[in-house]
Amino acid sequence: MTDETLLHTAHIPVRWGDMDSYGHVNNIIYMQYLEEARVAWFELAGVAMSNVPFGPVILQTQHTYLKPVVHPATVVVELRAGAMGRSSLVIEHRLSTLEDPLTLYGEGYCKLVWIDHGSGQSVPLPETVRALFAVT
Repeated sequence: MTDETLLHTAHIPVRWGDMDSYGHVNNIIYMQYLEEARVAWFELAGVAMSNVPFGPVILQTQHTYLKPVVHPATVVVELRAGAMGRSSLVIEHRLSTLEDPLTLYGEGYCKLVWIDHGSGQSVPLPETVRALFAVT
């Protein structure tokens, strides 16, 4: 992980139903936490996600599970600016908890590609999105 621009911090309560038979948050639930954090960031930044002709789709997601999260807890997801291309951007993430903020529970990234939803073809990133990565 790099120390790039902090884009957004999301606090997401762990629900009892997020747990699996091993007594910790199920691995796939982490992807939902990350999705929730990304969508919240896009909404706060004014990037429309619904009923728009152009927008992001996920190309690749990578997450390294460093320590299990258990209920009760509140997950803290930090989103950071990663690499940016012509039509793609990388949002890096770090996951901790409010209860144990100094412990890194997981980290990784999500690569998104901006597409024309009608044609399914990639399009250049909007300048407004590029500007969001420059915020310090």
